[in-house]
Amino acid sequence: MSGALAERVFVDKMTNVGFGDVEVLERRRFGVDDAASYPLFAPELIALMRRLLTPERQSDVAVAVTVSARKPSITAVQ
Repeated sequence: MSGALAERVFVDKMTNVGFGDVEVLERRRFGVDDAASYPLFAPELIALMRRLLTPERQSDVAVAVTVSARKPSITAVQ
């Protein structure tokens, strides 16, 4: 699953749909150059970020998280 969500919202959504033991394993900050490799960031958005953000700020624009979760077990309906 991917998208622009706050970490807590992402974890809550995973829990709300039935996943268990949801845990954030890793957080990786990345910059505009890194963001350009993600389909979520359209070329127009990358260009806008390069134009509006100071060079110092361009190296830290988002965080990627790696999440572990347990798939819910399927029980037979009787």
